[in-house]
Amino acid sequence: MASRTGRTWVVIGGGIAGLLAARRLAGAGHAVTLLERDDALGGRVSSVDVAGLTLDAGAESFATRGDVVQRLCEELGLGDLVAEPTTSPAWVISPGRAYPLPATGWLGIPLRPLAADVRRVLGWWGAMRACADLVLPTGSIGDDATVGSLAAARLGRRAADRLLAPVMSGVYSRPLDDLRLDAIAPGLAADVRERGGLIRAARSRRSLGAPGSAVRGIVGGVSVLARAVAADAERRGAVLRTGVEVTGVERAVSGAGWRLSTSEGPLDADGVVLAVPRHVAVRLLNEEPEEARHVAIVIMVVDAPALDAAPRGTGVLVRPGVTRAKALTHASAKWPWLAAMLPPGRHVVRLSYAVTPGEGVTDHAVVDAALLLGVRLTDEDVVGIASREWPDASPASVASRQPMKGVHLVGSAAGLSGLAAIVAADAASDFS
Repeated sequence: MASRTGRTWVVIGGGIAGLLAARRLAGAGHAVTLLERDDALGGRVSSVDVAGLTLDAGAESFATRGDVVQRLCEELGLGDLVAEPTTSPAWVISPGRAYPLPATGWLGIPLRPLAADVRRVLGWWGAMRACADLVLPTGSIGDDATVGSLAAARLGRRAADRLLAPVMSGVYSRPLDDLRLDAIAPGLAADVRERGGLIRAARSRRSLGAPGSAVRGIVGGVSVLARAVAADAERRGAVLRTGVEVTGVERAVSGAGWRLSTSEGPLDADGVVLAVPRHVAVRLLNEEPEEARHVAIVIMVVDAPALDAAPRGTGVLVRPGVTRAKALTHASAKWPWLAAMLPPGRHVVRLSYAVTPGEGVTDHAVVDAALLLGVRLTDEDVVGIASREWPDASPASVASRQPMKGVHLVGSAAGLSGLAAIVAADAASDFS
């Protein structure tokens, strides 16, 4: 156990960002208590049992950029479990049109705009229009530029609508006009200015990732990583408690440190880490409340031999007006380790939905999956089904990750989205 020469910290939230913070603080010699409202740890990096399988209930992959998650896995002894997906492309389905995404791209930005697979989506005119990004001046692009306005101006409306919008809206659950460049990737606006456009900036960002695919997974599911981080945090001395809700954070009466109101009574600490959804962090800090957006994930195990051929590759990104679902992952086509666990003709598919809090969407899943995959599916084909609802974790701009002395924001509370961004931020964190 780490020596207790440091301060006392409370980490609020037991998702991956909170677990990483607890692990780091405990390893530095601080006394750490993590409080999670739910009965299980992991948050969006947790699991659910469906038809005898333990499957990811939230994130099922991580971006390879910077290789930070890979290094964390190796540090935790999971290096041999890191898995590559199949090379089959994802598809986009819009009203009246379905097409596979080009093989080379970064968040939908075509790295080779004149490649044959890009031309099949955009046509010769659209591909040539996208090349304008390579010659247009970039000096006037500000840090507050949105992806929507910039992509339309530099790559053309066709590329923005057919390539960037399906990918980024699928990943971040927001329209392009609501996504700032620096929110989806820190420093991206400066990269675009300095390198001479979106395409060159995207090429640079893609080259920083590990060789191979842009994403990786873990044999057994990404939730394996959350469990390993939790175990290592406890090994370092952190106390992880579930079923405890924090309802308030305020200065201690003495003026030194913080007093937390919890469902099990008050708790004092020298420092506090908020690792909760952004709207919860805002409420705890008594700031102007933000609208809470939610995402629902529906996981289905189906008997459908027609899916053996993976007719829509590894999955589908959906444009508005097609189905209630905004994306579908054919998980057993994407991950060979998962396919190896299934009998012939059985498959795992995941659908994601933008929902209002508490809205049920499982009734849409079979019809949506059949339409998106282009096969016949009925309720009788469903072997097991489960759903999980999560607060939206789209990237956001946060004025400060330390809004006041002794309070630190991590994960979605800090405006971060995705494992790669959260792990990279933890590696660079300073809780002084």
